[in-house]
Amino acid sequence: MEALELWYFYNDDCSICKSLWPKVEGLLKHSFPHLPYRYLKASDHRELAGQHRMLSVPGILFFVEGREFFRANGLLSLQELERQLHPAYQAYFGEAKT
Repeated sequence: MEALELWYFYNDDCSICKSLWPKVEGLLKHSFPHLPYRYLKASDHRELAGQHRMLSVPGILFFVEGREFFRANGLLSLQELERQLHPAYQAYFGEAKT
Protein backbone atom coordinates (compact mmCIF):
# COMPACT_ATOMS: atom_id res chain seq x y z
CA MET A 1 0.00 0.00 0.00
CA GLU A 2 1.16 3.51 -0.81
CA ALA A 3 1.63 6.25 1.83
CA LEU A 4 -1.72 7.66 0.67
CA GLU A 5 -4.28 5.58 -1.17
CA LEU A 6 -7.98 5.80 -1.99
CA TRP A 7 -10.20 2.79 -2.67
CA TYR A 8 -13.57 3.08 -4.40
CA PHE A 9 -15.86 0.05 -4.05
CA TYR A 10 -18.69 -0.38 -6.54
CA ASN A 11 -20.98 -2.96 -8.12
CA ASP A 12 -22.21 -3.11 -11.68
CA ASP A 13 -25.87 -3.00 -10.68
CA CYS A 14 -25.43 0.18 -8.61
CA SER A 15 -26.56 3.26 -10.54
CA ILE A 16 -25.18 5.63 -7.88
CA CYS A 17 -21.79 3.91 -8.15
CA LYS A 18 -21.75 4.41 -11.89
CA SER A 19 -22.76 8.06 -11.76
CA LEU A 20 -20.51 9.02 -8.83
CA TRP A 21 -17.28 7.37 -10.01
CA PRO A 22 -16.57 9.67 -13.02
CA LYS A 23 -16.96 12.67 -10.71
CA VAL A 24 -14.67 11.19 -8.06
CA GLU A 25 -12.12 10.18 -10.67
CA GLY A 26 -12.27 13.66 -12.21
CA LEU A 27 -11.65 15.25 -8.81
CA LEU A 28 -8.70 12.93 -8.16
CA LYS A 29 -7.10 13.56 -11.54
CA HIS A 30 -7.59 17.32 -11.37
CA SER A 31 -6.98 18.18 -7.72
CA PHE A 32 -4.98 15.20 -6.42
CA PRO A 33 -2.98 13.94 -9.40
CA HIS A 34 -0.39 12.04 -7.35
CA LEU A 35 -2.90 10.20 -5.17
CA PRO A 36 -2.99 6.49 -6.03
CA TYR A 37 -6.46 4.97 -6.17
CA ARG A 38 -8.09 1.60 -6.76
CA TYR A 39 -11.46 1.04 -8.43
CA LEU A 40 -12.70 -2.19 -6.86
CA LYS A 41 -15.75 -4.22 -7.83
CA ALA A 42 -17.07 -5.28 -4.41
CA SER A 43 -18.43 -8.61 -5.65
CA ASP A 44 -14.97 -9.51 -7.02
CA HIS A 45 -13.21 -8.37 -3.83
CA ARG A 46 -15.56 -9.75 -1.16
CA GLU A 47 -12.78 -10.72 1.23
CA LEU A 48 -11.09 -7.32 1.01
CA ALA A 49 -14.42 -5.51 1.40
CA GLY A 50 -15.25 -7.69 4.40
CA GLN A 51 -11.89 -7.13 6.05
CA HIS A 52 -12.52 -3.38 5.88
CA ARG A 53 -16.22 -3.63 6.81
CA MET A 54 -17.24 -2.13 3.48
CA LEU A 55 -20.79 -3.46 3.53
CA SER A 56 -22.48 -1.15 1.05
CA VAL A 57 -21.62 0.58 -2.18
CA PRO A 58 -20.55 2.99 -3.35
CA GLY A 59 -17.88 3.01 -0.70
CA ILE A 60 -14.75 5.07 -0.36
CA LEU A 61 -11.83 4.32 1.92
CA PHE A 62 -8.90 6.73 2.21
CA PHE A 63 -5.74 5.45 3.85
CA VAL A 64 -2.79 7.37 5.26
CA GLU A 65 0.27 5.26 6.03
CA GLY A 66 -1.87 2.13 5.80
CA ARG A 67 -4.44 3.31 8.34
CA GLU A 68 -7.99 4.23 7.52
CA PHE A 69 -8.30 8.01 7.63
CA PHE A 70 -11.71 8.56 6.03
CA ARG A 71 -14.66 6.38 5.01
CA ALA A 72 -17.89 7.12 3.16
CA ASN A 73 -20.77 4.98 1.93
CA GLY A 74 -23.58 5.95 -0.37
CA LEU A 75 -23.96 9.50 -1.57
CA LEU A 76 -21.05 11.79 -0.84
CA SER A 77 -20.49 15.38 -1.85
CA LEU A 78 -17.32 16.01 -3.80
CA GLN A 79 -16.69 19.02 -1.58
CA GLU A 80 -16.65 16.78 1.50
CA LEU A 81 -14.32 14.31 -0.20
CA GLU A 82 -11.99 17.13 -1.23
CA ARG A 83 -12.05 18.53 2.31
CA GLN A 84 -11.08 15.14 3.74
CA LEU A 85 -8.28 14.45 1.23
CA HIS A 86 -6.68 17.89 1.11
CA PRO A 87 -4.74 18.01 4.43
CA ALA A 88 -3.01 14.65 3.99
CA TYR A 89 -2.35 15.24 0.30
CA GLN A 90 -0.86 18.66 1.04
CA ALA A 91 1.40 17.16 3.72
CA TYR A 92 2.76 14.55 1.31
CA PHE A 93 2.75 16.28 -2.06
CA GLY A 94 2.36 20.01 -1.47
CA GLU A 95 -0.68 22.07 -2.35
CA ALA A 96 -3.52 20.33 -4.15
CA LYS A 97 -4.93 21.98 -7.26
CA THR A 98 -8.24 23.77 -6.86
